[in-house]
Amino acid sequence: MVKISFQNWVAHTFLGERYGENTSNIAESFNSVIKHDKRLPALELIECIRAKVMEQNYKRLVESSKWTSNLTPRMQARLNKRVTDFRFYKFRRSSDRVFEIISPIRKHTVDLDAKTCTCNWWQKHSFPYTHSMKAMLQIGPDEPYKHIILYYTTDYYRGLYARPIYLIPDSERPPKINEEGYVLPPNGGRESAGRPTTSRYRGSREKVRRKRKCGQCGRLGFHNRRRCRRAPLAPRAPVFRRESNSRMINILRRMLL
Repeated sequence: MVKISFQNWVAHTFLGERYGENTSNIAESFNSVIKHDKRLPALELIECIRAKVMEQNYKRLVESSKWTSNLTPRMQARLNKRVTDFRFYKFRRSSDRVFEIISPIRKHTVDLDAKTCTCNWWQKHSFPYTHSMKAMLQIGPDEPYKHIILYYTTDYYRGLYARPIYLIPDSERPPKINEEGYVLPPNGGRESAGRPTTSRYRGSREKVRRKRKCGQCGRLGFHNRRRCRRAPLAPRAPVFRRESNSRMINILRRMLL
């Protein structure tokens, strides 16, 4: 890793825009989606992937048609949280577009024209943080929307899923091979021994959460007895042992005598 430049493996010196995402295992995430269909033949697997993508594309298109905000609900909630968090911040104005934001911890300089903040959050996540949001609202209530990239807006989200995915009518009837031509043998080498892996490899920063049994409700989940919100299980009915006939006769004799 010493021979690799820092821009290729350090998050804070990454030259591109991550949009708040620090993971690069999209192939492994997609692999987990089709983990139950991986054993299908090639043509059936492709048809299964197409059907899943088509259903997900239409589902998100219908869901986004109900949104009324300028930003997507997730980013709008993040924007509202930013407005709530900087209530106790103070500001000093250096120019029309440069501000000094004073937080309870330290001071930060915000330049709206350069779209930079000394906390580097704005540059890293491509979304204004509390310091820059405090400076934007000093100009006007619509100023934050001018500095948010268009990829977070509802119109771009709808445009992403506006184009439908059509069916493949000849998926079950592949084209015939030309009689004059021929099919080359596969160029692959020897396959590795054992079954192929079905679970994806988790990233170094990804947290692993394991389910555990709750002592309150008795179900498997990500909570314990103290944080359980479900009703406790009903008490078990008492279990009586079967007594032999001879022992029951002896008990009755003692009671009568």
